[in-house]
Amino acid sequence: MFLFRHAPSRSPVVVLTGLLSVGSLAGCGPEGTEPVAATAARASSLVTLGGDTSCAWGSMDCNPCVPDVPARFNELRDHGEVLGFNPGPFNFNVAYPSSNHWEGIQRLPLDSGRYFVLSKRDDGSGGNVGHLVHMASRNGDGLRFRSNRLSTSIAQPEDTAPPGDDRAVTALPVLGGYVHGGGMQAVGNIVALPMEEGPGAGRVALYDYNSTLNPSPFAYVTGNTANAGTASLSKLSDGRYLLLLGQYDAKSLEVFFSTETHLRSGTNQWLRTDQWYDGELASGDWGPFQNLNLVTDCRDSQLYLVGTRLGGLRWGAVSDDYAHLYRVNIDGHLRLEHVASKHLYCSNDGSRQCNLDAAGGVFVDVDRNLLLYATEHADDGPAGAVKMVEFRNTWADARCGADITHAYVDFYDDSDFSDRGFIYDYADRGLKNWGSFHSIDAFNDKASAVRWCIPPGWRVRLYGDSNYSGSYKDLIGTGTLREVNLNSWSFGDKVSSARWLAL
Repeated sequence: MFLFRHAPSRSPVVVLTGLLSVGSLAGCGPEGTEPVAATAARASSLVTLGGDTSCAWGSMDCNPCVPDVPARFNELRDHGEVLGFNPGPFNFNVAYPSSNHWEGIQRLPLDSGRYFVLSKRDDGSGGNVGHLVHMASRNGDGLRFRSNRLSTSIAQPEDTAPPGDDRAVTALPVLGGYVHGGGMQAVGNIVALPMEEGPGAGRVALYDYNSTLNPSPFAYVTGNTANAGTASLSKLSDGRYLLLLGQYDAKSLEVFFSTETHLRSGTNQWLRTDQWYDGELASGDWGPFQNLNLVTDCRDSQLYLVGTRLGGLRWGAVSDDYAHLYRVNIDGHLRLEHVASKHLYCSNDGSRQCNLDAAGGVFVDVDRNLLLYATEHADDGPAGAVKMVEFRNTWADARCGADITHAYVDFYDDSDFSDRGFIYDYADRGLKNWGSFHSIDAFNDKASAVRWCIPPGWRVRLYGDSNYSGSYKDLIGTGTLREVNLNSWSFGDKVSSARWLAL
């Protein structure tokens, strides 16, 4: 093996043919020799490369860019909405405490964004390293899903099962003895899944969900060690693709470029061009990451990397779950710069709903906002379901000012728009007991600030007592984004119920 655990001193990258692992997309096998065109491909990679900014939402083999990635990352709400999905006909074989657990999650644009692909480690008894999940009850508009675990009669979401149609529909079988699927990334409906704990070197399997819900890998990219923990995939501005293979808890990243602009081209090969080590990070925090996803900024095609990881205890009700953002530069050598971090909270709504030591992944919605999804470690949700959380933008829905079905009120525990809270969507007005905030994460007399977006002709009335009684204040719809610290209305820590009303 040629991997060193400590970073050597670096000069402009020199690629040795003997270090290359080349995967052929024509199905000729996972490994080969460097093609004659490799020299030209390497030379082109010495130019600073950016991500593709031309991709339309819903495209089959690329992801939309995000305007101002650092701003969108920092605007992620640190408390999300609880979701879940059912096992359907499958045995997930993940449980507490166990080394078998969920590893990666990617939302696909397939069926207007109603599908997730999830990866996992499976010791063999379950027989699968991943699943395709159909969220049939959710919206098909490419926006945030909202919670599918609301109930008017059950106090806490951990006791509320997701709808039966939100379930796993197909599986990714263990192939070649590789039982550990890792953190992954999709471009459009093409998924890059890292696999390790097999008979040979770690590898990335590429699956195409554009034509079938049950694909087999159409190609493999083989790494230079037995480790393959994360895979990050993105289309570049020159039409080629970049693949980062994370090893040893992503302490090292192996860099590959495609030779073609079509992933399924019969002549496409993957060139190993570089190796990055965590000791090269000049400042800021790094790893160990469970998932690493590439995102492109629309303004200048700058690539960014979003990493998710756990900073504290793996088990228990509370943990330190974090997302980190890095600027990616490729100018002959991969260089990463720490930009921001975000503390995400998985322990709202009763008990712990997610765990960033398990599956995490980002998705660009139809409005080019970032969404971040995280699952629990196991499948201990109600009725054997898997619990998860959707972390969305501070301003939840851009259509709120003109369409009442997209309107919402966002409640915060603290007056500076921080700490825990919940969102009250017009679309979900009949799905929760909004007449008693005590049944909503014991939030009666807790709200200190609100943000809202309501079209003209509507309002939400906040009541000081349960059952829509007592003193009240109205949030009037103006078609614009609005916010207020309730203390300025002498109504802080007084809200115990709320309801939607027409003016």
